[in-house]
Amino acid sequence: MSKSVEELTARQALAEVSRLCYQRGYISGTEGNFSIRLADNRILTTPRGVCKGRINESELVLTDLQGNPLDPHSALPSTELKMHLAAYRLRKDIDAVVHAHPTIAVGFTVAGVSLSTPALPEVVCTLGGIPVAPYATPSTDEVVESIEPFVKKCDALMLDHHGALCLGKDIWDAFYKLETVEHQAQTLMVAHLLGGPKPLTSAQISSLMAVRSVYGLTNELDVDYLTEASSK
Repeated sequence: MSKSVEELTARQALAEVSRLCYQRGYISGTEGNFSIRLADNRILTTPRGVCKGRINESELVLTDLQGNPLDPHSALPSTELKMHLAAYRLRKDIDAVVHAHPTIAVGFTVAGVSLSTPALPEVVCTLGGIPVAPYATPSTDEVVESIEPFVKKCDALMLDHHGALCLGKDIWDAFYKLETVEHQAQTLMVAHLLGGPKPLTSAQISSLMAVRSVYGLTNELDVDYLTEASSK
């Protein structure tokens, strides 16, 4: 069966993002899983047990909204596709999901240190807070249960002792949010080494929220995590 222009374009972008994540050290081995929601309730996603740094477009898997492969001869999708499907179910405004294991950001969850400290205006404006979902055994329904309260309100979150989950209007938007999460982690790590971060104040956060439209950002952000971490 011939592929639509939409599917061909999605395959190219998904394969490119997969390789970039591997090249930049956001995943290793066969880790990570990425997906795009296509028209007609189809999901294009990465296969199980394949190194994303070497993936090609033909290896990507088409599934339905329950995660069942549409081609009986295709590879199996990732065992963690369940959390992607939960995000699509809860968020009609997003059409791509990226799940990776960026080292420094994950290290913050292992150390029990917050990534939501409002340190960088760009991060505050684009992501708001970066919450941490409670620990759940990977590839189980526990993960879906742990992320649901956060996915409803946030485009980027961490899975405790596990990885990052980023949602976007397209696969590049989701990937850029992943990069922003790791950049925030790198900056905060340096700040901690230099004596500790000095958070933006609540007033400064409010001012940033007021000017977000200047950057073309109009989506609502949950800033509760930020205000909890900010100085008065």
